[in-house]
Amino acid sequence: MRLTSRLIILAGIAAFAAPLGPAAGVAPAGAAATQRAAGIRPAARAPSEWPQFGHSPRHLNTNLAEKTFTRSNVKRLRTMFTADFGSNTGSEGGPAVTNGVLYQAGFDGNLNAYPAGGCGQPSCQPLWRGMATGDFTSTPAVSGGLVFIASADHFLYAFPAAGCGAAVCAPRWKAHLRDAVVDSSVSVAGGVAYVGDFSGHLYAFTAAGCGKPVCQPLWTGHGLKTELIGAPAVGNGFVYATTFNSTPNLVNGRLLVFPAAGCGQVSCTPSWTAGIGGPAGSTAAPAVTSTTVYTTSGTLFGNGVNTNFHLRAFRAAGCGSKTCKPLRTYDTGDGGAEGAPAVSGSTVFATTQASPDPNSLGVVAAYLAAGCGKPQCEPLWTGINFESGFASPPSVINGVVFVGKGPATSVPPDAGLYAFSAAGCGAATCMPIKFVRLTSDQNYLGAPLAVAEGKVFMASDDNVSGRSLVYAIGLPATGRGAGSR
Repeated sequence: MRLTSRLIILAGIAAFAAPLGPAAGVAPAGAAATQRAAGIRPAARAPSEWPQFGHSPRHLNTNLAEKTFTRSNVKRLRTMFTADFGSNTGSEGGPAVTNGVLYQAGFDGNLNAYPAGGCGQPSCQPLWRGMATGDFTSTPAVSGGLVFIASADHFLYAFPAAGCGAAVCAPRWKAHLRDAVVDSSVSVAGGVAYVGDFSGHLYAFTAAGCGKPVCQPLWTGHGLKTELIGAPAVGNGFVYATTFNSTPNLVNGRLLVFPAAGCGQVSCTPSWTAGIGGPAGSTAAPAVTSTTVYTTSGTLFGNGVNTNFHLRAFRAAGCGSKTCKPLRTYDTGDGGAEGAPAVSGSTVFATTQASPDPNSLGVVAAYLAAGCGKPQCEPLWTGINFESGFASPPSVINGVVFVGKGPATSVPPDAGLYAFSAAGCGAATCMPIKFVRLTSDQNYLGAPLAVAEGKVFMASDDNVSGRSLVYAIGLPATGRGAGSR
């Protein structure tokens, strides 16, 4: 669990009020013809999309519409182009992709939009930009013609997804929150936008807005004041969120569950809660199926007992009590699992540094989603490398598991994209079927991937150029060179 980077971010919240000036390098986006040429006009056939954290409000980290990649052809993956979103402004927030547009936010308080198909150049500048007066450290969500993202400046923003015809766009509406937003990506489901803040509040807003520039929440859920709430997941009539709960004697976390429609009051308490075995990581979030909610956590610190079982499964409907115990737990090693899990078919995946081979380090582990018939389950297989580093949540696409990691192979720290077979390799540890190195010197914080429109999008800071980039990784045209950058 990236506790160090989390504490650095939290320490900077008090400084959010300094206004940020417009950044250079925004491409004009005024004319409709320019927008069409840039590829942001909706296609006749809906492409595969990744509109929010975890792909959908359930955060399963899969995209069934994406058929481009197979276990055979990923060996040809390479970086096709990059999208530049500033100078050393990367964070744990990842990209969203929908309607031909790529959205990426940065630590500088800018939300940027690019043509997802590229701009005809090796590196692309934004079509337009939305701005806040505080940090963006989460993944945007796109729904109903709006792009949602919350900031450390205590506001939730809803920008026009198609831009405004100018280089810098104002939000259609915004909402004042009680505290800063650090880790919580917005989740949109059923016309409602959900987001959590730094001090135990979960908010629900009408996604279309309220007809005014500043909107009030439909209702607010309350955890503990010491709980930082991560990205909410929505399904089965509930909102699920995991927390990073820091007290003087213990750093731990919980699962909080609220009715998705609220409680009939402006303030709601959880329907039920559960311990998750440690604090939720910066990119952690529940993954919700029709029957089960899966949670991840990092190492428990302080006056408590840390275990090796940081992936947990709970009954999605609860247990009939205010506090629930897991149906089963999964061995992730004592370092835990940093990001949200992925659920595909009969398998649940989690990123972990643990490996059954003492001469290697873990990247991702696969487990039976329905359990192993015991309270505690071991991995079916573990994908490995040989360098410890921050890792993204896994994304499972058409039989391939993608994970971003950095450092990945060397010092100075590089970063790159790993691809593993989702079926494993017939052994306890599996080597990747492909690794795409971004550059030789990167600062990658485990930002979630987006897999859509025939590309894997990965955001990282390139220390060589000093630029923050979204790398669009895809398959070259048949007959062209297949080497990775």
